[in-house]
Order: sequence, then C-alpha cells, then structure tokens
Amino acid sequence: MHRGLERYPIPKRLRGRETPVGVLGKRLPPVFQDREELAASTDLAQSVRAALHDSATLIVICSPNSRRSRWVNEEIREFIRLGRRDRIKLIVVDGTPAHPDDLPEDGGDGCFPPALFEGGAAEPLAADVRPGADGPRGALLKVIAGSLGVEYDELRQRDQARRQKQLAIIASAAMLGFVVMTGLTVMALISRKEAVEQRDLARKRTATAERTVEFVQSLFEVSDPSEAQGAKITAKEVLDKGAVRITGALANEPDVKAQLMTTLSQVYLGLGSYRTGDQIIRQSMALPITEPAVRARQFIALGGSQIRQSEYPAAVRNFDKAIALSRTASNSDPQLLPQALVGRAEARTRLEDYPGADADAKEALRLDHARAGDRDPTVARDLEAIGYNLLTAGKLAPARQRFEQALGIRVATQGLAHPKVSDVLNELGSIAYLQRDSVAAERFWLRALRSDELVLGPNHPYVAVTINNVARVQLEGRAFASARTLLRRASAITLAQQSETYDDLAFTFANLAIAERGLGNTKEAETLLRKAWRAAALHKHRNRAPILTELADLLCARGDHVEGLALLDQALPLMRADYPDDPWRLAWIANTRGDACWRRSVSMRRAS
Repeated sequence: MHRGLERYPIPKRLRGRETPVGVLGKRLPPVFQDREELAASTDLAQSVRAALHDSATLIVICSPNSRRSRWVNEEIREFIRLGRRDRIKLIVVDGTPAHPDDLPEDGGDGCFPPALFEGGAAEPLAADVRPGADGPRGALLKVIAGSLGVEYDELRQRDQARRQKQLAIIASAAMLGFVVMTGLTVMALISRKEAVEQRDLARKRTATAERTVEFVQSLFEVSDPSEAQGAKITAKEVLDKGAVRITGALANEPDVKAQLMTTLSQVYLGLGSYRTGDQIIRQSMALPITEPAVRARQFIALGGSQIRQSEYPAAVRNFDKAIALSRTASNSDPQLLPQALVGRAEARTRLEDYPGADADAKEALRLDHARAGDRDPTVARDLEAIGYNLLTAGKLAPARQRFEQALGIRVATQGLAHPKVSDVLNELGSIAYLQRDSVAAERFWLRALRSDELVLGPNHPYVAVTINNVARVQLEGRAFASARTLLRRASAITLAQQSETYDDLAFTFANLAIAERGLGNTKEAETLLRKAWRAAALHKHRNRAPILTELADLLCARGDHVEGLALLDQALPLMRADYPDDPWRLAWIANTRGDACWRRSVSMRRAS
C-alpha cells in the first residue's frame, strides 16, 4: 500500500489543482511510516508528533491487532486533537469493521481502533482489501480519492482507462514483435545473400576500425623512448606526421586509407591549414574506392575545401556527387546527406543562387530534425546555413532570427567556448552592423574575437574575419591607426592560406585602403583598392560598387578625373542592383561625382 501510494501517477487533468494535500504534481506527497519511530518508545516519539502535525491525511490500517495497539490509538487521538478527524482514512485488511457497541465486550475480531469513536463519533467509512470486497487496487483508489477530495468513480474510471491503454500498448507491442519476427524470419529465408553481404561489411568495418587505431597509435610512437622524455608534441605535429605516413600506408586497403585521408584533410581545414587540407583530399581522390559512402565523404570534404578557396562552381558539382551517392548508397551514414546539402547550400549562397541554397538548407534541417530532434548541433548548423543565405540576400530580420535560434542550441549543447558559437556571434554582429547598430555589432565581434583567439589560436583564418569586422567599426570612428594594425594582421593571416582573389579579401583590402588613406598613404590605398576590386569582380562580390566608389574618390582627389568619373559610371548600376534598399549609397555616388566635377572645374580654371 505504501509503494502504491508513492508510485501512483496523478492524472494530468488533476495536476496543478489545489487539494487538502497541497498543489498536485506528478506524484502524491511523501508518505510517512511510523513503524521504526515507535519501536522502543514509551510515548509518542517527537518525530511522529511532528509528522502528524505536518500531515494532511492519516491512513489507518485496520485489523484486530491495530485495534488493540496502544500506539495506533494514540496517533489517532493526536490527529483528532489537531482538528483533523475528517482527514482520517481507513483501510480494512482483517477482522470485522463494526462499531464497538456491536461487538463483544472484549472487542472480538473488530478491526476499528476505539479511539475513532471517542467523543461519540459515528462508524466511519473504510476501504476494504479483504477478498470479495474492494480489492487492493480499489482500496488504494478510495484512499487516494478521499485524500485528494475527488470522486472515487473519477479516479477509478481514469485508472481503468490507463490500464486499458497499457494493455493495448503491450498487445500492440506483442503484435508488432510477432510481425517483426515473422518478417525477419522471411527475410532470413529469402535474403541469405544479403545477410552474407552484411557480415562481410561488418568484418570490413571492424578491420577499418582496427587499422585506424593502429595508424593513430603509430603517430605517437618514437624511435627512442629515452629521447622523448620530457618532450612536448603539438596537435599540428601529430597531424603532419600522419600526413607523411598515410602516403605510403594501407596500400592494399584503399577504402580505409581514403577515410583516414579525408579525416586528416577535414582536421587541417578546421585548424585553418587550408592549403594542406586541400592537398590531402585531392590526393585521396585518386584511390580506387569501392564503398559509395566513403566516396561521398571525400566529395563533401573536397567541396568544403573548394568553398574555402572560392571555387564555388566546382564545389557545387562535388556536393552534387556527394548528394547522389548519399541518396542511393546502402548502409549510408544518415548524417552524410544533410551534411552534403548544407555544403551545397553554402556554395549556392556564394553564387547568389538564394532559392536553391534555401531549398538545400531546409531539406537538411528536415532530415536532421527527424533524426536527432530540435536541440542537436546539426540542427544549429542547418539554421546557420538558412540564416547565412538570408543575410547574403539582404533579408536581415529573418536571418537574425535563425542565427539566434542556432546560438541557443550551440550554447546549450556545446558551451560558450565552442568555435561555432563564435561563428554565430560574428554573423549576428554583421547583421547588427547592416542594421546601423555599430555599438551592438562591435560588442558581438569583440566577444567572437576573444573566443576565437582563445580556442583557435591567433593565426586561424576565422580570427582574420572577426578582426576585419572589428576594424570596420574602428574606421567609422576614424581610428585609422588602430584599424590599420588590425587589418594588416587580418590580411596576413588570410594570405597565408588563400590567394589574393579570395572573395572575403575584397572586404579586408578595401577596409585597409580606407585606413591607409586616412593616414595619408594614398598610393598604398590605391594599390589595395585595386586588389580589392580584382577579388570582388571575380566573384561578383556585393562590395564591388563601394570599392569602385572609394577608388574613384581617391583618383579624383589627386586629379585623375577621367578614370574616376568612368569608375563612378561603372559603379552606379552595380550599386542599384546590389543595394536596392539603400538609397544613401546612390547618394554617395552622386556626391562623389559632384565633388569630382567641382574639383575638375577648379583645376581647369587654374590651368586657364
């Protein structure tokens, strides 16, 4: 009975209701047992008195033994003294439930303790667990109903419904099990060949795991242990050692070798060593692969590397291949397809194929949500892809919403120090900046910069992106010297891993040019703006028109009005196309043109 009371699930409809035992939750409040407290006492133990004082209900187990028990009667008297006679609930387990006047003088087999009738009280109602009466379950429900102040029939009907539901679930599970077993039996009879293939696949995967462990262990071996005492080794050194060894290893196991090379490439890319990562994954593509899933992983890694090198059309083609293999390959990892879709979405965004990118990212989100729920990091990744596409398309408000959703998942599952959290902060800073909130933008970017430098190190390409963003805010405050220091560092980090035509350098070079011009270095500023233009023009970057306008202003200021005005003519249609909702940018071109014309007229008057 004690276990039944404590384990009874309160019906959902009653939860939160105020009752004599308090506000109901999923279970009844704790049930106090007095057996141990009264074992060696000559009076009611203080703990029992305290428990009675704190109790909303007193449940009395009625039998001839309890009727004769001094302590049972004392507890009843104490509870009645507290004014809670109506909160005493009785359970008959043995004997005759009758008023003392209806029993022999010695009480016979009566079960009700005499203390219940002191003061002239009438015979109380009781739940009865004896054979032929309420039964254990019915008695339990009667006690609970009385304790909660609800109708017994209501609890009984809900209990019956719950039990019927449980029986239905059990029956369904049994039926399902029968169907499954039948299906498995049929499959075993007609698909022996498939079973053999699965066995061989399991053996191959076991061998792959063993070779992987052996390879990783070999990376930490030294030829002379005495020479290694006290020596330190970095993760980069371990990777470099692995990159050298993998070239000549596992010649007879190309699938295993390809998986290891793909993993090495992705780790290098994650550490910011883009050139090395790209070289390794391209070398692995020459291996004679037999497993489609392995080849799909290679195409995903290659596409990711090509995005980092601004080779967007090629990246899309390789993600297409990965997606096709992931959809058709048997025993494929369910995470491969959404990973490939997100990769293609990023490449399509860079190519301004916004509808295609949105469709890819949303399909990945649907797959990951179905597989892992709504709080998995892969879901955050998909939301980030959707947000980045919206941001690049100029839809700032919905982009911010997606990034904020992703940030909540990242922080909850991976912690504030995770590099992906920094990436999201960077994007939120970009959105704030485009919404003219420079203070919020700088706050987001400084948080991201501190995190990136701590987690990724000072020379990671992601750090360069954040540095460029912080410097842009400083330029707006005309802090040219400090901005130049940051931007020189950002460009050096980026150029160590990427070419001068990498699309993000269109921002970095242009910002550095503004800083140099602000410090009076116009020749250096012109060189940087022309570099920025080459990178922007190659990728149809949205910074094309601003770069041309900056360069035109610089040229006109030094007297080269012909080229300057020609650049403004070139910038105007680009600005209209890339920034249709920013009329101030068109005004900027008009203002620059007016200034150029004025300078030209002044120059001509002086010449005459």
